[in-house]
Amino acid sequence: MKKLTTYIGMIMITLLLMAMVNAQSVPPAPANLTVEQQGNIAKLTWNVSPGASSYRIYKSVDSSPFSLLATPHSANYSDPVVSADKIYRYYVTAINYVGESLPSNDVIFMLNTTPQGFLKGFITGQIVDDSTSQPVGGVRLRFYKTDGFLYFREARTDSLGYYSIHIDTGSYYIYASKWTYQSEWYDNVTDRELATLVPVSSKDTSAANFGLTQTVPPIPPRLISIGGVVTDSTTGNPIKDAFVVIMRSTRQINLIQNQEGHLFGARNETFMIPGFGTLIGVMRVVRTGDDGSYTAWVPDSLSYIMLAFKLGYIPEFYNNKINPYDADRIFPTTNISGINFDLVFNPDAQNSVSGRVKGLSGEGVLSKVVLFRKTTTGVFPLRCAITDTNGFYSFNYLFNEYYYLKAYPFSSYAPAWYSINECGIACWVNADSFSVVGNIADIDVCVQPIIPGGFASIKGSVSELSANSGVQGASVYAVSPVTSTIAGYDITENDGRFNIENLPPGDYQIIVDKAGYTASEIPVYSLNTGNDFMVINADVMLTNITLDVPADREDIPAQHELSQNYPNPFNPSTEIKYQISNISYVTLIVYDILGREATTLVNGITAPGSYTAIWDASAKSNGVYYYRLVVNRGEYQEIKKMILLK
Repeated sequence: MKKLTTYIGMIMITLLLMAMVNAQSVPPAPANLTVEQQGNIAKLTWNVSPGASSYRIYKSVDSSPFSLLATPHSANYSDPVVSADKIYRYYVTAINYVGESLPSNDVIFMLNTTPQGFLKGFITGQIVDDSTSQPVGGVRLRFYKTDGFLYFREARTDSLGYYSIHIDTGSYYIYASKWTYQSEWYDNVTDRELATLVPVSSKDTSAANFGLTQTVPPIPPRLISIGGVVTDSTTGNPIKDAFVVIMRSTRQINLIQNQEGHLFGARNETFMIPGFGTLIGVMRVVRTGDDGSYTAWVPDSLSYIMLAFKLGYIPEFYNNKINPYDADRIFPTTNISGINFDLVFNPDAQNSVSGRVKGLSGEGVLSKVVLFRKTTTGVFPLRCAITDTNGFYSFNYLFNEYYYLKAYPFSSYAPAWYSINECGIACWVNADSFSVVGNIADIDVCVQPIIPGGFASIKGSVSELSANSGVQGASVYAVSPVTSTIAGYDITENDGRFNIENLPPGDYQIIVDKAGYTASEIPVYSLNTGNDFMVINADVMLTNITLDVPADREDIPAQHELSQNYPNPFNPSTEIKYQISNISYVTLIVYDILGREATTLVNGITAPGSYTAIWDASAKSNGVYYYRLVVNRGEYQEIKKMILLK
């Protein structure tokens, strides 16, 4: 009876947590934004938005595209960067862990004068179902200028399918999207280059109506079964009452979020597992029986991610994968069985690490967090967790070792690695590792916001150089080479493909990150009218630098070490020996007596082992020089002196 009561209690807690999650929503748009001059400062104030954890202020200068200015926590902000010869425009949004609100009203500011307002008109219309002619509510409408940039305000249809937007004069491409419907450009086309521009004149109204086609038929889909057994990896015994969760693929979840415009996409697909966290894109949740078996019925011909979890065990994605990005996908077209899980009991280790995923202004960011173990042969995923809504996470039952940490925000932010001093570290080779001894706190990951800015896109693939096959779970970033900010990203599926959308026109570096891999190059692409704002073949090759050898191989050095050069004094060349105990980012640089760089001998990822670097100083003058070995940006560093004597 006690077990039954406990089971019912867990179910009630789960249902309550689901209700709490579904009750959360994006905050309302901030109201009554005003701006006034205080000295030589633009002072912004607005009404508090209920449910907001912070705000985002966007700024435009002389009709340039809006860019993120600040992320304050209070409903006011002072902008000191204004001058008398410029026209400034501002709007504010409210954010919480669910997502970002619609924009506030916009305001215009000029120093020492009252600026004229921007000329505006209206676009109105109705959206109906193509097959039934019934109105479609909740459709998201985005408006793009002819130069490829996104207008800062969007619209949604009401329950009768109507929408209206007060918008700057000009001409716009309109994009309508809603999950379960085919997204569409006006007028009735799926390709933007075939879209019809809608002109807007001052104080006039333009009409743009849509008829959308359902992609999911109204009849119930065909259901098929997925079955298997969950067992203890040590004893082989069945595990009763384990959760088995079947979720949409990462690609489909991102598609839903893009079409719906908020974090949780389809809200009836949100589920919270006690002790693990909130999952989205959830199609089915079942519990194992006395014999550890389960059966779940799901729609056929979709790609699924599967997770098994029970308190006391390490969560496991199919097939023995640690995180959802690397998990093997299930694509059932008929009833399948044998989808089994062997859960590993939490190890007998007493160390732990905790921290927070947060934005530039300290706001908590709901994220998946992956802990990586650093070894002599490579960097390997070890655990996966989900933060709470304030961005806090923890990992327990850890051994005394070195680790890396990567955060994957649910929405609105780019993935990033832990770094002591920097925010938004995109690649693992630039991340900081940390040692876990006892209970380590404040291992915080800072993530940068993603601000959709246009209709440009970059598509391509990520492949492994030696295998010539697609690399799954790689983070692909579009980075401005001018500002080094991340404009967009995608994570590859099992085919290695990526598609970074909603980019403003411009130049972008494609930076690819996958633990244990390095990219052969960082290509740069331009998105402009010449290529119709699209690149479709941005292919990147990766090299796997993980060593396929035992971790306790005898010839692997026990520690990093830098030796004295030989000969010393020397003329004209000398040998510098050093050893590396695990895969690391290594630099070996020679400096003159004034501290100026004379040459770089090593700069890059280095496998564990013993090495010799040769410096030919034929072109250098006599004197004292110093050489410095730095491993993982300061984890280990040592300097030694040498003398060039000709």
